[in-house]
Amino acid sequence: MVENELRECREHGFFRGESCPVCGERGRLLMDRRELDSISRILAGMLRHFPERYGIRLDDHGWAKIYPIIAAIRAERRGYGWLTPRHIEALIRTDDRHRYSINNRGEIRANYGHTIPVEMDDLPDDDIPEKLYYQTTLEEKDLIKEAGISPSDRTWVHISKTYRQAFVSGLFHVDDPEVLEIDSGSFIGSGGRIFRANDDIFLTREIPPRFIHEADKEDVELTQEEKDEISRVKERRARRRSQRY
Repeated sequence: MVENELRECREHGFFRGESCPVCGERGRLLMDRRELDSISRILAGMLRHFPERYGIRLDDHGWAKIYPIIAAIRAERRGYGWLTPRHIEALIRTDDRHRYSINNRGEIRANYGHTIPVEMDDLPDDDIPEKLYYQTTLEEKDLIKEAGISPSDRTWVHISKTYRQAFVSGLFHVDDPEVLEIDSGSFIGSGGRIFRANDDIFLTREIPPRFIHEADKEDVELTQEEKDEISRVKERRARRRSQRY
């Protein structure tokens, strides 16, 4: 799929797709779909879940030096000797989910999705919407309304900007997710803190039950791209589960 190719236009910089969205030039190929997917999965493992497996050291806020990451990827994937920091920068800057950040000290980190302890209190905490949304299951919904929301397999609670985003996120885990509304304005007014991981995903340590309400149901129609991605993720998860047993 050419839309998943990573390319560089001499005039307008990095982009994903067949041609530069500004001038239409085809540009120089940096990574094909397979390479992009492979490196993205390795970065997720390094920066979100098990950096020690790759010999990567994260600081308290999840930042890691980019050069050891390049060396670790080259060691992990035969034939990736061409990889440079510029390829990683291009991947990060063209990621429409804004999963990673890069700073001027030659470091990168994951913005969300950690299953290891990291401090994310250096993320911005301004311009937080008055209402946010959280996906769950029918079985867990009543428990949440009684006990509140705490991290499960992650170290931070992840909440979404819109009902639709929460619902689609839930579809990666269950077939019919439930969506709860978070009174984030009141939560912050009471002293709670919510951080902006990107324009759509927000992080907090926990949410007490008094700020959690039933959300008005909305009809959500998936794009074909969303359907395909959900299918790929579920199939990959099923394969890992079958290999485990």
